[in-house]
Amino acid sequence: MTFYEEPAPKLSVPADFGVELLGDPNHCNVSFNLRDNQQIHANSVIVSLNSPVIQRLISDLSFKTIDVFDFQNDAVQCFLEGCYSGRLAKINKVIFREVNKMAHVFEVNWMEKRCVSYYRYLTDNIPDKYNFLDLYYLFDEACFAARQLKTEASLNDITSKLSSSASYRKCFVPKYLEKKAGKLDDIELKGIIKVSQRQPELLVAFVIDQLKVDKPSLSKEAKYFLQNINLLRCFRKNRDLQKSLIDQLDRIESPSAEDYKLVLSLYKSCNVVVEKYCSLNNIFNSFETINKFTDFTELHEFLNSSPDVKSFNMFFEAVFCWLFNHANPATKLPADLSDSILKMMSQKGWRNIASHLVKMLIVDGERLSVFKSFENAIRKCQAVSADGYDYITSSREYGWEDLLFNENYVEFVTNELKLNPIEGPCFESGDCGFIIHITPSNEEDNTVFNIQLLQDPAAYPRHIHFHEDVISAENMHFLLEMTFSGKKRLFPVSWYGKPNCNVNGSIWKWGAVYFIDKGETPLGFSDENIDWRWGLGRQAKISPAFLIQKN
Repeated sequence: MTFYEEPAPKLSVPADFGVELLGDPNHCNVSFNLRDNQQIHANSVIVSLNSPVIQRLISDLSFKTIDVFDFQNDAVQCFLEGCYSGRLAKINKVIFREVNKMAHVFEVNWMEKRCVSYYRYLTDNIPDKYNFLDLYYLFDEACFAARQLKTEASLNDITSKLSSSASYRKCFVPKYLEKKAGKLDDIELKGIIKVSQRQPELLVAFVIDQLKVDKPSLSKEAKYFLQNINLLRCFRKNRDLQKSLIDQLDRIESPSAEDYKLVLSLYKSCNVVVEKYCSLNNIFNSFETINKFTDFTELHEFLNSSPDVKSFNMFFEAVFCWLFNHANPATKLPADLSDSILKMMSQKGWRNIASHLVKMLIVDGERLSVFKSFENAIRKCQAVSADGYDYITSSREYGWEDLLFNENYVEFVTNELKLNPIEGPCFESGDCGFIIHITPSNEEDNTVFNIQLLQDPAAYPRHIHFHEDVISAENMHFLLEMTFSGKKRLFPVSWYGKPNCNVNGSIWKWGAVYFIDKGETPLGFSDENIDWRWGLGRQAKISPAFLIQKN
């Protein structure tokens, strides 16, 4: 019989080997050569366990000494004590950069993470009585890490911190731009734009001052700022700043071809007149447009060629509504439907459909196997997106009469970071979101009913602000979320035209959605060829909803 033992756990770092053993001649067999002819002796096993780079130098190349002249002696001492103790007990702001660099150069992963944690501690504990140098140190260290160590974690931390406070921005941005004018690299330019994203007029003021003092020309910084900040949004809040910039740009007497193009584009952007409202893309198409087809292939060909079908979401809703009115248990879909969908999407440049829409709508069609076949065809060509959209409902529910017969400004609150994660969090006051304006219907003329996006940021109330560079009519898909009998249901409206009433105005409907109580008969409508209906009840609650494509 063979004696069996459990294998011993493999040693991992960071670990406490005993910092008192560092420099002990009985244990040390490798030397680190420092500045001023100083040396620190260490144990090759301990430093090799921490650093694969040092392990290769010792094991593969038989190094007995390692030169570290590029680093301060105190930083080397802190680094080696960290390898022995598993802690950076002696780290401070003076040696932080070099300890961080040593951890990177020698690939001590746990120490790199600990340096990030230390930096985060500094940003979270900025002194109450801070000054420019306190903030400059943090920003400069973060830019160094992004530039030399290729890690942006610290830069993200400090730009978020400085962006969050008007006093931080006021203290830091103008003095930093004055100190670094003409010497800013790409990392610093991007960082300062993030810091100023809530107050871009600080950057515009810097450009104006440069044009006043220097020769009338555009510096590298000026070009970068003017090309990468939202001037239109900035000038809507400060028309005097706009006039001042235009006056200074007029002073440029002999601009280069590149500068001339930039100045010309700035003139145009400063004089754009933004319409207060804009129409949504996917609503008010008539159901009769698709209901007239009796064959699925004919419907598919029409949808493929129609300019009114602007997205795969609209295509999906059209097929869904048509199937509900025409399909029966014997209805079959083309065997090559997946291939034709892929080809259509490729030709039109459509994005995938929102999985939220597929899930909510297919539920209503489970009584017919053809709906499952339709869903399978979509999923087969991998045309469903789980995270490409944000689903947003209105801030409050509406009764159907309130929604249809009253003028409403419907508010939606979202999160810019969810829609545009690359840009990072928003620090403007109030909530990120948008407002839609509903023009009410009436019995005499239901065509006046309209839904439009309020797209002028200057028209928004203080408690909500609009990111026109993230949300637009082109990337919004309108739906209705309705609650009745205690259940929430999602209803398509792309192909249901506008709400309308019967001949005596006693009953209203929106496409196949009828606002009637149980037992009522929806008679007196001109389009009674819709064979299927949803009777929601007069007490049903409605939440306008949107699927918004993420950037």
